[in-house]
Amino acid sequence: MSAPPWLEEEPWLRRLLGWFLDRLERPRTQAITRRVKKTTVPELFRFSEDTRYRWQLVERLAREYRVFSIQYDSRLDPFQERYENAQLRLDPSCEALLRDWLDRPRVDPRRRAWQNALSGHEAHFQDGGAALLDAQPALAGESPEDMVGHFVLAANLLDSDLTLRELSARCFRGDSKFLDGRQDLLARLFGERAQCLRPRPLLLTAWAPAGFDRLLIVENQDSFLRLVEQAPAGHALLYSGGFRASAQRLTSPHTRFAFLPGSDGADFQARWLSNTLPAFFWGDLDFAGLGILAALRHSLPQLTAWRPGYEPMLLALEDGQGHGAEQAGKGRQNDPGNTGCPYADQQLLPALRDHQRFLDQEGFLPVLSSPRTPL
Repeated sequence: MSAPPWLEEEPWLRRLLGWFLDRLERPRTQAITRRVKKTTVPELFRFSEDTRYRWQLVERLAREYRVFSIQYDSRLDPFQERYENAQLRLDPSCEALLRDWLDRPRVDPRRRAWQNALSGHEAHFQDGGAALLDAQPALAGESPEDMVGHFVLAANLLDSDLTLRELSARCFRGDSKFLDGRQDLLARLFGERAQCLRPRPLLLTAWAPAGFDRLLIVENQDSFLRLVEQAPAGHALLYSGGFRASAQRLTSPHTRFAFLPGSDGADFQARWLSNTLPAFFWGDLDFAGLGILAALRHSLPQLTAWRPGYEPMLLALEDGQGHGAEQAGKGRQNDPGNTGCPYADQQLLPALRDHQRFLDQEGFLPVLSSPRTPL
């Protein structure tokens, strides 16, 4: 329904309708009403002007457009205007109509709260806080004012040589992981200053005997330690811990290694940085494990699936062994498609798709030809 043509000519009436919209945007438990008094609608009490016409317009809004109902005060004396102390009761179903008439699209109350919280703090953010307004990051029990305060504190600590986890713990109620995955938000808020954060090293455990000439990355801890005890000849071993999310940082200069006893750490570091070692991966025979292989190949393109580990698992799978996705909570695993490793793409993944069962590597010890291996 289009706005009455006379509404544009009566700014006082637009203000009255705007007052009702303001109340609609606030939390409420009761009906929205307004008493007609000199203090609330003064235009109806300027008797040198056409107040009777103005009241007729109010009555038309009630009668023809049903924006509100009117309840008159029966206690008035004959010398008072009929509308004095009348109560206007808004019909909430008319909200969309009023917004259209007044060109006031609905504002999300939470967005408005964030706008209010950011007021006066815009200078702390490169984008004036627009990224916070869009993302509205939340911590349980924290108001938008609290959250803006946390990010203001982060702005002040950006140059303090902190890692992302340290910054998060200091600024967000001791929660070191709150900023995980929010680097894009920080970049929008702080621009190049976000790069002042100290890169968080990836800490890896390795065993690197003297004279090794190839690298085997193992997904799970038990299998890694078992192989350290019964190592394949010529292999250095690296425990991945399933770090698919960190695969892109694997060959970063910030990567740090903890070496098990008997390792030649200096030789390993030199060979690691050259990134020329033949490299293999052994993990669970499931979609997640082969997804780790695919992710690691972004940093180590020479990486392939380790046949001595996977071949006995593949034979067991084809022999009817293995568990279903629901049994082991693997229902959300995604098929990686192609890993780029021919053995994985042509044999391991097709077998998983055909059998729809999986095997964890801890149930297997690879048969090795190493003289150190009493298998």
